[in-house]
Amino acid sequence: MSSRSIRDGKGKAAYKRKREQLKRRVQREGLTCHICGGGIDVTLDRRDRMSFTADHMEPLARGGHLVRNELRPAHLSCNARRGDTASVDVSGWGAS
Repeated sequence: MSSRSIRDGKGKAAYKRKREQLKRRVQREGLTCHICGGGIDVTLDRRDRMSFTADHMEPLARGGHLVRNELRPAHLSCNARRGDTASVDVSGWGAS
């Protein structure tokens, strides 16, 4: 799957709804960053390095699907540092 077909707008609204659901779970249940384990402040500006971001379990660059892919909460900086590697152990984390 080419990166263009992933980001061409198909399913973008569904992805945004899924991301917002995860953000509400982070706020309600106190879920932490699945990469570093630190707390996530969902009120921070989206450009802040410690702000909430939804990380795809299977990176988009490695064939993951924008909508059907499981999302996990992460800090923006942690997600950027992890890049497109899928080697993070999330056993027992239990969120989707």
